[in-house]
Amino acid sequence: MIARVPKGVYTMNDKHAIIKHNARAYQKGSKKTKSLILEDLSALLHMNRQYLAFLLRNTGRVVMRKGRIVVVSDPCVDNTSRRGRKKVYGHNVLEALKKIWPLTGFASSKHLVAFIRLNHEVLFAHPRFRDNLNDRTRGLLLKISAATADRLLKPYRDSMKLKKRYRGNPFSSNLKRSIKVEAWYDNRPKEPGYVEIDLVQHSGASGKGEFAYTLTATETSTGWTELRALKNKAMVWTRLALEEVVEAMPLPVKRFHSDNGSEFINSHVKRFCEERGIDFTRSRPYTKNDAPYVESRNWSMVRAYVGWRRYDTDEERDTLERLGRLISLRQNLFMPHMRLVAKKREGGKVRKIYDTNTPFNRVMQQPILSDTTREKLMALKNSIDIVKLSEEIEKTSAELSRLYERKLRRLNYD
Repeated sequence: MIARVPKGVYTMNDKHAIIKHNARAYQKGSKKTKSLILEDLSALLHMNRQYLAFLLRNTGRVVMRKGRIVVVSDPCVDNTSRRGRKKVYGHNVLEALKKIWPLTGFASSKHLVAFIRLNHEVLFAHPRFRDNLNDRTRGLLLKISAATADRLLKPYRDSMKLKKRYRGNPFSSNLKRSIKVEAWYDNRPKEPGYVEIDLVQHSGASGKGEFAYTLTATETSTGWTELRALKNKAMVWTRLALEEVVEAMPLPVKRFHSDNGSEFINSHVKRFCEERGIDFTRSRPYTKNDAPYVESRNWSMVRAYVGWRRYDTDEERDTLERLGRLISLRQNLFMPHMRLVAKKREGGKVRKIYDTNTPFNRVMQQPILSDTTREKLMALKNSIDIVKLSEEIEKTSAELSRLYERKLRRLNYD
């Protein structure tokens, strides 16, 4: 064959039609004839000779005969069945995950799976899910892995990502010499009552002027976190927020650990701790790893909900305060938190073992918890509807966005 056909001229259906047309001549031909047909078709169709021989040899032949049913091989017809494992987590599971995921504040898949397993009795009994989930879907939701949930939700997760970054502003103070420095690698006791505190500023692109802050306080042994909005970082507001944190913590506060910000490194906060018998330590300068628990909450409980916008009006601060308290309720009572408990080296790999539980459950397991506080916490959790709480968080977050947009329009008109 002298003439050549360029690659890509024939579609796969065209190739199959040509193969089917030459199959009978190939099957009845001699060895030399078969070789010539294979040579011409290979050059014409740009296909592998062995694969071409397989198709020509089997096209039109009976491959299965059962009673009156005769199946004849035809390369033009697609296979009716596919190899590999059948899909287990189908449309019903995906729809259920899409409804439950917002209840967690769009948490990671590992936290989402733990959230379902820890709160399945409340979720499956709620009217929103009780009539829409059959027994098979409920069973699949309880045994779904984090990787599978992540794969199913991936198309919906990308639109939820925040792409900006927060840049802090360090300060110094003369009182630092009188406050003990404590690094993350220090062999410090992790007894209940160790609280890390930090401020998140809502200044937008500029740090000038007055704007709101969020105080984040995390009890390290249980993960219990309280959020409080501040008008600014003046002493009066910081002290008031710390007093509320001490009252709201279910366990007695024994120690405060902060960064080197001037809102904490001052004589007022130091005196506040001394009056209440609370130890006060600080991190090394420019080292956020010295307070890892509260730094992680600054993202998952503050930035993930309010972003990096500037909030400087009384309405925005009041809404920010209400939103912070709602987020604290959901995170403390229902949301699971992962805690590294052990590391095991297996050959060249280090296997990490995590404890996944809610701060509420960890607090209830503390032997120092008083019976009165235990009863109050149980009554609080039983009185809260997780679905309504999540809807209220979304509503309050949307209200904060509306206040911000309205403020921007007013400033543009002025």
